[in-house]
Amino acid sequence: MEALVTILFMALVAASLVFIFLGGFGNLLILIFSFAYFLITGFEIIPVKVLISLAIIYLTGELFEYVFIILGVKISGAGKRAIWGAIIGGLVGSAVSLAFLGAGFILLTAAGIFLGAFFTELADKKNIAKALKAGLGSFLGRFGALVFKVVLGILMVIIITSHILSYLNII
Repeated sequence: MEALVTILFMALVAASLVFIFLGGFGNLLILIFSFAYFLITGFEIIPVKVLISLAIIYLTGELFEYVFIILGVKISGAGKRAIWGAIIGGLVGSAVSLAFLGAGFILLTAAGIFLGAFFTELADKKNIAKALKAGLGSFLGRFGALVFKVVLGILMVIIITSHILSYLNII
């Protein structure tokens, strides 16, 4: 039974890792599945300190998602309102995708980030070139955040896998 649970758990973790590439909340799923596995296996394979480490890694990714977007907007030379425009635009894009059962999540979130920064900067500076630069900066910030979250997801999978293999005396 334990082997079946472990195989199912690793399949869910692998699927969650793929979900990160699609702009989804894969790291959160990895954390949730790890917690469930932690409970099912009686705290033996994944200790509490590892679960806490996974939670910290997940929270770091969530925090830095906004940091990357802010940096992207700031590097493009846009103002503070464009940062808020990008963040709110991204949230609106995500919410709109939920109305369609998540279809177009990546595209609508990225478009929301771009358009939020673009229109806010356009309203502030009345300069389409600067507004385009702000939108592009926010979009590149989102891309940087995605890469960062993928790296964190891979780190989470490595930590989990090493504990399972260690428990099974494979490493």
